[in-house]
Amino acid sequence: MEISRRQLGKALQYGIGLATLAWLLSSADWDHVRQLLVGIEPPIVVLLVVVSIGETVCRFSMWSVLCNAIEPTPFSTAIRTTLITNYINQLLPSRLSGRSAAPVVLRHFTGHDWSTVTSITGVHTALYAVCNGFVALAGLIWFLDAFSPGLLIVLAGSIGLYLVVGVGSLLAGWRFDALVALCAPLSSVASRIGPIDRLLNRLSTQVPAFSNGVTATFTVLLGNPVVVARYVGGWVGSRMVFPALRVWLLLSVFGEPFSPIALSVVLVTAYSVTLLPLTPGGIGVAEASATLVFVALGVPQGVIAPVIVADRFLGVYLPSLAGWIPLSRLNLSAILNDASQ
Repeated sequence: MEISRRQLGKALQYGIGLATLAWLLSSADWDHVRQLLVGIEPPIVVLLVVVSIGETVCRFSMWSVLCNAIEPTPFSTAIRTTLITNYINQLLPSRLSGRSAAPVVLRHFTGHDWSTVTSITGVHTALYAVCNGFVALAGLIWFLDAFSPGLLIVLAGSIGLYLVVGVGSLLAGWRFDALVALCAPLSSVASRIGPIDRLLNRLSTQVPAFSNGVTATFTVLLGNPVVVARYVGGWVGSRMVFPALRVWLLLSVFGEPFSPIALSVVLVTAYSVTLLPLTPGGIGVAEASATLVFVALGVPQGVIAPVIVADRFLGVYLPSLAGWIPLSRLNLSAILNDASQ
């Protein structure tokens, strides 16, 4: 019965997301959209493809920078890790879902110990969330007067969650020993249960080494300004520069000019709700919030709705679907056995 409830909940989330997406698409004048798309010049199409490829490569580079800071790692490892985690993100409600699987994927491809792969994932999550949170906050402040109170509450809550996750992950990694000590009272309660007591006894000998490994790896990664700068550069390319160029090109096709510089900030703010566990991968909800943001800024809903859907398809859904290829080639039973040890 529990499994069926979980499945029902997942189906409901997908239903909400798809219904929201359908509502947005119904607001567009598709005859006009079709005429415009047919008339797009080939150079624009080529630019859209190049921009989307550039965005994806920047996304790969963020994992590559962190992995290579530990030891030389093939770029293909970053590609497969990115594609698989993004694919998982489209199946589960929050962006953090894919990140939770990333240590298992990294360990499979790199052979690093658990403390190292957990730290790499933690640094990736922390830097991503901090960058996203502060840029989204800048966009919220920049266009504060244009947003309705309801939209402000949703965006502010999402941005606040990004900052809490980012700063919390940084503090947890740097002071992992303090985090373990904070959780000690919980272990004393859990130890009263026989099976959990045996598990805690087995883990008690591993926690100190794991804690030291996490702290050491965090220090190596975050203590190197070059590593942090390269990661932030990849984030800026994947979240600001290339998405802004793609949306700017699409809006230009519709005859709706918008500053590319403003777009680079507004898009981060508009898509910040994807961290909330509302629908798998933020489908529907992300498009709806982004549409509401741009409508508040003066772009007609009939124009921005198909633009946002096209942007999400090229930048998120299409690359995520490609994650099925490396995922299907994994020996999942062996990976799960390794993770349980």
